[in-house]
Amino acid sequence: MAIEKPENPETGLSNEQLLTLHQLQLLQWLESRKRTALSKGDSKAETAAGSEIVSDRWTLTRGVELYPWQIDCIRSWFDYGCRGTVKVVTGGGKTVLALAIAEKLQNERDPQLRIAIVVPTIVLMNQWYEEFEQRSNLPMSAVGRLGGGFSNSFEDGHKVLICVLASAYKLLPPLVNEQIGKHLLFIADECHRAGATEMSKVLAVLRAYSLGLSATPERDEDEEEEGSETVVYRDSQLGRALGDVVYDLTLAQAVELGIVPKFTIRHYGLALTGDEEQKYERLSRMIEEARKELQHSASPGRGSGLAFYRWVRSVSKKRGSRTNTLAGRFLMDTRERKDLLYRIKARHAAVEELLRQEFKNQPQSRAILFHESIDSVMELFESLRRAGFAVVAEHSDLPDSFREQSLELFRRGIANVVVSAKSLIEGFNVPAADVGIIVASSTSVRQRIQSLGRVLRRHRGPSGEEKTSIIHVLYARNTVDDAIYAKTDWEEFTGADRNEYFVWDPPEKPIPQEEPPRVPLPRDLEIDISQLRPGDVYEGQYEGTEYSCDMQGNIRDARGCYANNPGPIPEHVRSVKGTAGRFRLTPHRNIVLVRVPEGEDWTTRFVMVLDVPFDFSEGPPLGGRLDWSEHEKWLKQASSGDEYPFQQIDTRMKLNFRQRRGGVISKRIPNGEAYARVASEAADIVKGEDAKHLLEACKRLQARGLFSSQFAINSMNDAVFRNGGKLLFLSHLESGLEFPASPHE
Repeated sequence: MAIEKPENPETGLSNEQLLTLHQLQLLQWLESRKRTALSKGDSKAETAAGSEIVSDRWTLTRGVELYPWQIDCIRSWFDYGCRGTVKVVTGGGKTVLALAIAEKLQNERDPQLRIAIVVPTIVLMNQWYEEFEQRSNLPMSAVGRLGGGFSNSFEDGHKVLICVLASAYKLLPPLVNEQIGKHLLFIADECHRAGATEMSKVLAVLRAYSLGLSATPERDEDEEEEGSETVVYRDSQLGRALGDVVYDLTLAQAVELGIVPKFTIRHYGLALTGDEEQKYERLSRMIEEARKELQHSASPGRGSGLAFYRWVRSVSKKRGSRTNTLAGRFLMDTRERKDLLYRIKARHAAVEELLRQEFKNQPQSRAILFHESIDSVMELFESLRRAGFAVVAEHSDLPDSFREQSLELFRRGIANVVVSAKSLIEGFNVPAADVGIIVASSTSVRQRIQSLGRVLRRHRGPSGEEKTSIIHVLYARNTVDDAIYAKTDWEEFTGADRNEYFVWDPPEKPIPQEEPPRVPLPRDLEIDISQLRPGDVYEGQYEGTEYSCDMQGNIRDARGCYANNPGPIPEHVRSVKGTAGRFRLTPHRNIVLVRVPEGEDWTTRFVMVLDVPFDFSEGPPLGGRLDWSEHEKWLKQASSGDEYPFQQIDTRMKLNFRQRRGGVISKRIPNGEAYARVASEAADIVKGEDAKHLLEACKRLQARGLFSSQFAINSMNDAVFRNGGKLLFLSHLESGLEFPASPHE
């Protein structure tokens, strides 16, 4: 690991001194990070566009020869109506692909094209800007930026606007008027980041064309290892907004095509110390107990995966109930357990040993280390520096100049180790490396794929030979840290020259293992269901889109929309599960699955196969729809339980019928629920009578088995409810309902 010491004429420092200076600057930053955050980006507004002539035909891929897969992908995107998501492994060439699509679109279809590119980081914004600078014939006055200190817009005359997501989700939609939207290509780079609740607001931008880019557009749950849900991408919010996946280039295919080099992955299962194991088991028990109670309290569609964690985070911000407190404790314990696993003692020992061995075998090697948190990155940087490694750190909290200097020292070989947090996974054009060490990561398949892609770049040694890469993956064995191996078949997925598995207790030598720590359950296409009967154990993955059914035979999706054709599924779900509730529909064969608690565990059971896809179109069938001009006439002969023959309109109020005090109409209010005042209880006599008639209708229909509890009041003052997917009439209100202002009145 000895470092040569030629002088640098520009600084008068040797390489060793230059590295030491930068390391000291990083340490100085670490000491002062609690001070006021340094501003990032250039605050100066760019010169308004329009001062330079823009060519009638755009060239955006100057000097580029497209791969055959890129040509196929472009054709596919146009065939799908100029919208869709491209799923391509990191390093495969997504940026050039997007530029080629835009170039063809402007030259052959829409000469008035405008482009809005949304990226997750300032670093990526600057890299896109540099791509236009290097590869396009557009004057740079036509390429604007939004976010990171810039506030350009299309009104300034810009043809292209590169936007940072944190600014774009609020600022971009108002900047795109109807005229611009008719010619706008909306590009979401690393589009999985736009699927988060707040950030997804950027998807409201008016546009004519959509392009999503990501190695893994499907979002999976990073917050908790065992709660991930598998949702068909086209059914997700991103899939509906950007379009389904129109092209998929996997890591294995990229290796086969020679786009990325062959590589080896070595997986090391590290042990916890006795104290670490005790703490882990205690936290796991608390997390599991809280999870079960919270899932019992969650509403339909929020019992698992991303929806569950979003709901828990929302509930934890409120106060006043056991559920609020439990949600906060659940999140705190989950974070504490994650932090415990990130910081197990064996990780640092393993990293130092791996680096020593790599540099002993190949003194000129360069290594990239990935960690999950910035604090952990700086801890590892400090420990490796004390151990004598030529190491630098890179993460998003550092000033831009420090980040650039770290990568430049690494690129020049003055530093041979760079330790990074997530920021390096998405964004930077990372210099070529021989060795990657995933020191710690979430159980997100997406992040693991991104990390692999950062290392797998074609590069050559001093004599011109192509070098192969090796990737070391560290995980805490026999914990949720190894759950990622149950999510995908890594042998098939990676296309690696080989995957090698070890258990390791440093400083002892790693012990080879024949198999990964876990293997995924088979997907629905791999399951023989010919002999399965309702209620049988299902040996495959509990995968697919989640729905819920209620006691009235209705089926709802995650958005709360009702299926018009639930068929016999609610009845069969209740029969197998013992109650109404959540179920899943597998992505390829439409197998209906439920999860049933059995002792301390959950079992997946087969229900049936769905023959006809669910129909979530609004309103009753076209054949039974009346015009609203006939509403008053229809009301005169309508009875409770009749099918509601009108197109459903805006819901004014969602209510419940509850068996309390002889029957009440309840609605949710802050800190509880309130009951409608009936008859003489109401100050408004007409509203009191409305409540009385409504209660009577609820009781009659419940006695007939048509009605359970939930109903709504629409803007025509009709109370309606769903049964078996049909919209049925409950009662009409002459005036409305009267509720107390608080649950105590």
